[in-house]
Amino acid sequence: MKPLNNFNNTDKGRLLHELFPHEIPVLLDHIKEVCTDLKANREAYASTWDFGLMTFDTWLSLAENAEKLIIRHRANMIKSSKVFADQMFHSYDYTVLFVNDRIVKYAQGKSENSKFKQAVALLFNA
Repeated sequence: MKPLNNFNNTDKGRLLHELFPHEIPVLLDHIKEVCTDLKANREAYASTWDFGLMTFDTWLSLAENAEKLIIRHRANMIKSSKVFADQMFHSYDYTVLFVNDRIVKYAQGKSENSKFKQAVALLFNA
């Protein structure tokens, strides 16, 4: 295995899945729920958006991309760390920014697995 500081996002996603396969279905469901909430409450989020690097519409677009991937590949992402990593952590796609953010926030606020929380903090510098 290569050193952690040489891992790219795909490597991190794959390792997270391999270490915590039972957490992945719940994580994917959480990401999908957040995507639904962002769309349903678009105006409220847009009016308070203060992330200077991108507009809320850009963030929403990334969320919609993630949601489409989950809808299309959920079953295979649950079964395979390779599919999970390849779909959710494209190195050429900015959707990974949204996915990484949601993984960190899921670990901090929703997951009850202390080891998963530690792994996310280690892998994603939370």
